[in-house]
Amino acid sequence: SPYTPPPISLLLFSSLSSSQSLLFSPSHHTLRPLVKMPSQDQLKEIFNLYDEELDGKIDGTQIGDVVRAGGLKPTQAMILKASGQEFKRKGEKRLTFEEWLPIYEQLAKEKETGTYADFVEGLKVFDKEECGKILAAELRHILLALGERLTTDEADEILKGVEDAEGMVQYEAFIKKVMAGPFPDE
Repeated sequence: SPYTPPPISLLLFSSLSSSQSLLFSPSHHTLRPLVKMPSQDQLKEIFNLYDEELDGKIDGTQIGDVVRAGGLKPTQAMILKASGQEFKRKGEKRLTFEEWLPIYEQLAKEKETGTYADFVEGLKVFDKEECGKILAAELRHILLALGERLTTDEADEILKGVEDAEGMVQYEAFIKKVMAGPFPDE
């Protein structure tokens, strides 16, 4: 069967939304959290940070944000599957910690969404000259149109400073930057 590249925007979106730093291990080509998975007490503390109305509940639209703050990196599709419903409007439904926790636990059992090698392989398909670079405009299109699409603002943010003078992006360096998390280069 023909090779289907993994959607690079899947991890990019997750990385932008994550509040936990990640460590890229070039020798293993995987991501691993810098800290262990949080305890139930720590998850409760995280959950309470998102309880804007101080009623012991979060808005249904925040499920993914709270899960990501707990160290997981699920896609929107994974969150939808785990929660069983999509919350499009704020105020539509509020969840207690006890309702949210099984969603988190189910997502914690899911397989990692992608590795460094997966994303390099996925972008290699667009490297027509096999030079380790792809057109910045093409990468932008990928981010806006494929997988879990980014917004224009998210794409602008993630592509800031990666394009060279010829309008190309070294995709291996780009992937390492994105997988390192939403932290500025030092």
